[in-house]
Amino acid sequence: MVLITASASTFRPHDDDVRAALGELGLTTAFMFAVFTLVRWGMATAGAEATALDLRIRCAVVSMTVGLIIVAFAVSRLGRWTGAHMNPAITLALFVHGRTPARRVLPYLAAQTAGSVVAAALARLAWGTAMSDAPARWAVVQPAAGWDSTAVAFAEAAVLGVIVTVMCWVLDHRPGWPLPWIVGLMFGLQGAVFGTVTGGSANPARQLGPALFSGQTHLLVVYLAAPVVGGVAAAWAIRWSDQSAVRIVTVDPLFHGLASLSVEPAALAPLTSRSRVPLETAAGRRKANV
Repeated sequence: MVLITASASTFRPHDDDVRAALGELGLTTAFMFAVFTLVRWGMATAGAEATALDLRIRCAVVSMTVGLIIVAFAVSRLGRWTGAHMNPAITLALFVHGRTPARRVLPYLAAQTAGSVVAAALARLAWGTAMSDAPARWAVVQPAAGWDSTAVAFAEAAVLGVIVTVMCWVLDHRPGWPLPWIVGLMFGLQGAVFGTVTGGSANPARQLGPALFSGQTHLLVVYLAAPVVGGVAAAWAIRWSDQSAVRIVTVDPLFHGLASLSVEPAALAPLTSRSRVPLETAAGRRKANV
């Protein structure tokens, strides 16, 4: 269980948060430009005579390459500094899980949104009408025939739920594991499996720019909301399922992050519901009460 205390200043970005958001803007733009480029040369060159199997193979290759790009960005110097979210659903999930300070959420969401749109414009400049015309169509994702909005929403939410569950579990219990590789390959795998079925977006930023530029917005709300719902729900479940300790998280600008304290249940046993144990922050200005 996690108790979070926050003041009004919690959501006010610092200069370093703004700089990190600018880094996130650069990463998201570069990531989405890579996606546009891979779709342009990996999928749009298939031709009208391509079989369903050929399209699945191409989709799998493109998706796994996207996964490797995620890994490369995450382990880069800039990625290690910003966290290389490049995905609003991941940012919100990590905030709920207590890994991303509140003051970085809005700047990151703005950066990821802008990055998706800017990358679409850059792809059009780089690849011309081949990017905007069929079959590339701005790399917008659409479900296969027979998949309605409910089915797509469920699939997108479930995919992010699984990815966030694994990610949070590794962060909490196996911090030494190579998380960039785990997350990147999971995103690549989900694209390879669901790319020709639901579209395999799993990232609101992945669909926003392409949908706006292509005009195919009839399922945009689903592709934006479902990954967020799935990721946030999984983060909440992980956050409250840990019965081994009560984790008290204080969000304070003085810490430039999160200050956490784990309290074993045995230590809480002597306390009654009216007992109050003040826990001073390092700055001595705030108290989190159990």
